[in-house]
Amino acid sequence: MFGDIIYFILWGLFPLLVSLIFLRHKQCCKDKRKLPPGEMGFPLIGETMEFFNAQRRNKLFEEFVHPRVVKHGKIFRTRIMGSPTVVVNGAEANKFLLSNEFKLVKSSWPSSSVELMGRDSIMEKDGERHRFLRGVIATTLGYAGLEVLVPRLCNSVQFHLATKWKGQENISIHRSTKVLTFSIVFECLLGIRVEPGMLDTFERVLEGVFSPAVMFPGSRFWRAKKARVEIEKMLVKVVREKRREMEGSSEREQDGMLLSKLVSGMIQGEISEKEVIDNVVLLVFAAHDTTSFAVAMTFKMLSQHPDCYGKILEGKAFMPVPSK
Repeated sequence: MFGDIIYFILWGLFPLLVSLIFLRHKQCCKDKRKLPPGEMGFPLIGETMEFFNAQRRNKLFEEFVHPRVVKHGKIFRTRIMGSPTVVVNGAEANKFLLSNEFKLVKSSWPSSSVELMGRDSIMEKDGERHRFLRGVIATTLGYAGLEVLVPRLCNSVQFHLATKWKGQENISIHRSTKVLTFSIVFECLLGIRVEPGMLDTFERVLEGVFSPAVMFPGSRFWRAKKARVEIEKMLVKVVREKRREMEGSSEREQDGMLLSKLVSGMIQGEISEKEVIDNVVLLVFAAHDTTSFAVAMTFKMLSQHPDCYGKILEGKAFMPVPSK
């Protein structure tokens, strides 16, 4: 009897709840003060489904962004994953936003990205903590750091070309560049040996970065979260071994690797173990996926424009050979 009463109460409140949602949506849509043109879509979900469908087909710009740029202009508003969103296109607008980070704007990421990249990564920090972590990472890519890094990088590229490309009739450029950049980040930048299966595990995490943060068995986010746990276990072991090695040595950071600098900060009490692990995960994804895609697209564009390819070869003929 009591259950029946609760059932009827909930059904009685349901129309009221729906009415309130639509009323709030209507009021938000009416408030157009200083807002760019655009459409907010359905209440709460907005245009989330269109966004994810385009992303799933790897046509986010062609199917989601470009039609709205044509209709509303380079800056338009929408609603994605329940949040009112302004999409910005063009060099000038992006320069304005990026040059005013932590001044007029503050970067934020979807909850799924934060969960998978790590709450203690640099993308979730601001102010003094952000500047400190950025300084630690930047030292590896400074002039002195690059003197050590570039020869390693060149050796890694030459080894990859000799073992994976030479003598092959057909090469999957995107997959091959993914393997190459993944190896470079781990072995040249971090000093961690790449083991079989590591790339596949990291890619399972990447698949869930922009998926809805729903821990439902079988969902992309659920699979990504399981892969993230595997990665964290592996990195905890590597970081602790590195710490023991460095604590037993009189010369820390001798190899110039980024991991050594992060662990050195951990030994000095400036960085926590969780910060080291989360920032390693973030840097692997930031460097690996974007770089491999850029290299693959460069090859694609060169194949479509033979004249540019010829000019590159022509320029290479006049490049000075570095002295050993």
